[in-house]
Amino acid sequence: MTSQKLAIFDWNGTLIADTKPAWVASNACLKFYGVGPITFQKQRETFDFPILHYYKRNGCDIDRVLATKDEANEIFQNEYDRLAANARTRSGTRELLDWLQGHNIDCMILSNYLTVKIESHLKRLKIRDYFSYISAHNCDGTSILSSTSKLERLSDFMIKRGYQPKNAFIIGDSMEEPDIGRHMGVTSIGITGGCITEKRLRKAKPDHLITHLSQTKSILKEKWQL
Repeated sequence: MTSQKLAIFDWNGTLIADTKPAWVASNACLKFYGVGPITFQKQRETFDFPILHYYKRNGCDIDRVLATKDEANEIFQNEYDRLAANARTRSGTRELLDWLQGHNIDCMILSNYLTVKIESHLKRLKIRDYFSYISAHNCDGTSILSSTSKLERLSDFMIKRGYQPKNAFIIGDSMEEPDIGRHMGVTSIGITGGCITEKRLRKAKPDHLITHLSQTKSILKEKWQL
């Protein structure tokens, strides 16, 4: 085991400000399934992983979703890529990453998105060098419909590299990160303003709730006496 500390970041809606592009792209998929557009508020009230739950909550025929997942995925990816091409990092991202780097804390990305596209954005935004590892999907995106394995991937990663749960924290804008934190004994931080409503995020009971990434520093100063 190592005493090295680890920062685990979600990508979409946490480090990159892409929640509205994802909403518009999701509406394009709903249109494909014959469902009218939903508001941004309803998007944040119904979004979830596995993504199949999201489609069901918004009235899509699940048999058709499963049968046409390739077509829907292409619609989403094309629309999202166009809208998020110039998306910026969320406010406070570089400030926090610089601070973590200054304290010799390893940083990784744990995402349900596609590795190659995360890599492209990281290079565009000039923040690739902050991250020692990216754990995301290497498929065409369609398998994300039925399952997600962030918990399993993170568990394997930490075991293989000897990271201890007490020396790690996970931060994200969804209900997944608090759940992962509870399962693994890792401190969880929920950030508002992302893919779900603050009410849903509070209900997920992260160990800490923040509105700005820079607030993470005060949490870690107390947790690790930095």
